Amino acid sequence: MAMTNKQYLTKSLNGLNVSEDDIEIILLKSLIDADSTADVLVCDNAVYSRMSIVLKGATQNVSEGGYSISWNMEAVKMYYSALCNELGKENVLVGRPKVRNRSNSW
Repeated sequence: MAMTNKQYLTKSLNGLNVSEDDIEIILLKSLIDADSTADVLVCDNAVYSRMSIVLKGATQNVSEGGYSISWNMEAVKMYYSALCNELGKENVLVGRPKVRNRSNSW
């Protein structure tokens, strides 16, 4: 049995605290049919385009009755960086060095 788009997103984002609702939003906003056979490139591009949803889940700290969870943002950044490299897209989470005109300071 082939994997669906929703199953692919669920498995590929496993460990990043992305809820099933978040995956539904990624599918909806990217106009992807959840039950169609997984199109890896389309799904990966959807994650890249909707990284704000992934980051929202990863930045939440949960604490309840002495039990707490915090997420490793470095792991999320590494995942995103690897995704950018795979897709050949710009990593917008990394700050770009600024070039300033300092010619009048001589």
